[in-house]
Amino acid sequence: MDIVADLMKQVATGDNLSMISKSVGGEGKAVQSALGMGLPMIMGSMANTASKPGGADTLTKMLAQAGGSNPLDNMSGFLGNPAAAGGSGMVSTLFGSQMGTIQNAIAQKTGLPPAAVGKVLEIAAPMVMGYVCKMFVQQKMDTKSLTGLLGDQSKVALQASPDAAAMAKELTGAPETSGGIGGILKKVLGK
Repeated sequence: MDIVADLMKQVATGDNLSMISKSVGGEGKAVQSALGMGLPMIMGSMANTASKPGGADTLTKMLAQAGGSNPLDNMSGFLGNPAAAGGSGMVSTLFGSQMGTIQNAIAQKTGLPPAAVGKVLEIAAPMVMGYVCKMFVQQKMDTKSLTGLLGDQSKVALQASPDAAAMAKELTGAPETSGGIGGILKKVLGK
């Protein structure tokens, strides 16, 4: 199982990609490539949050909030009004002060303006949350199995996206501030 690859498949289905592109104001290929980097970064950040004391509880709260309206159950409805899913709150919780750095790094690689990248991330976060939430409920996970799942999935996602892995490495090269996404990525990338 590969959550990010699965989500990328769903994005490529039907009009989904063109709806996302329209909503962020970017060209389809660039948006797809921004999602290809953004989804692994979100996954890595969720894994990092889960690995911290109390972090899994923070995530289960976010999952509970996301649970009511799962974007994956109604993709076109979600893409018609992505802001309603609360993605901006999710990304600011997950990325915190590194949000700007991540936006700029993805913008440089894709040619999208950083603001459009921000919107892509705000659409991607509820998709990841929705997917994880579904698994969390279906498999009756506890916080420990959630942490394990996210750790495994972020490894898979970063290995599949050299760009995201390189970005993650760059972020971890920065001096460790409050842990941030750096901690888990160091573990994942064996740095």
